[in-house]
Amino acid sequence: MARLFYQDIMQWSSLHHFDVVTYIPASPSHLLERGFDPVYELYSEVFDLKKLLIKADADKPQAQKNRLERLQTPQTFSARPEIRTIPKDKSILILDDIYTTGRTLMYAREIFLAQNLHNVTTFSLSR
Repeated sequence: MARLFYQDIMQWSSLHHFDVVTYIPASPSHLLERGFDPVYELYSEVFDLKKLLIKADADKPQAQKNRLERLQTPQTFSARPEIRTIPKDKSILILDDIYTTGRTLMYAREIFLAQNLHNVTTFSLSR
């Protein structure tokens, strides 16, 4: 799938500049199940990705939840220590693959806001 969208992602990235680019990581159980991180694989050839977030396993995968269940799912993110080294004036891009309710990116964005990093943008390939 990454190869299919490579040109589109490359084109979008050429029009936008960010100091730091990170992504929504797979949870440990998804990594174990799939053997790869789909969001990382989707964007890694276009961006210099920094692993700044940790995602814990949830009760069940997002894909198995309806809209209400997704909206009610508690936050499963935490920050890696490296997030504290980012200067406050830097622009940050958080990447994800699919935007359904927006909760995943909102939770991730809150992690950066809590670190007093306010210039945060999000991007998803699909909605």
